[in-house]
Amino acid sequence: MSLDFKPDFSGFFRDESFSGDYTFKNSPASVRRFPFPFDRDEYMYSVNIEPHVRGRKGSVFENVFDIDEHYVSEMRDRARVLAEDPLRCQSLPHMDLAGWDLLELIMENLATDYPHWFHLEKSGNQWHWINTPLGIDQKFTFLDNSTLPYGPMEYITRQM
Repeated sequence: MSLDFKPDFSGFFRDESFSGDYTFKNSPASVRRFPFPFDRDEYMYSVNIEPHVRGRKGSVFENVFDIDEHYVSEMRDRARVLAEDPLRCQSLPHMDLAGWDLLELIMENLATDYPHWFHLEKSGNQWHWINTPLGIDQKFTFLDNSTLPYGPMEYITRQM
């Protein structure tokens, strides 16, 4: 199995690349919604881990995961990189349950925050996931790796 997707570049999503001809460019709207937190031109690199608090409508903090105009192109680039170097994404067997937890977290939040693009239907352990921007329509059994084209962590992070 593989994760074949048919990108939708109509409307909101931009058709751009991050290598070769490198056509990536932020739109003015994308720049305006970027969270510039610094009050001067110098800062210290650090990892500040804190709970996500939803922000104002239209900001990058509005939803748990931010889907912007670059989403489809970024996922296409991720697929290209993983095709060239599959070992960039690895999850050991003892992490499968955590992978399913991650898959559930991402799918539920995307379906809640972006119902016009993502849909998750659950019937017990029988799940149906639709990722419209990537053209993915996948039925699978939750907690059964054999029903996905990749392990749960890799499957969902190829879409995030």
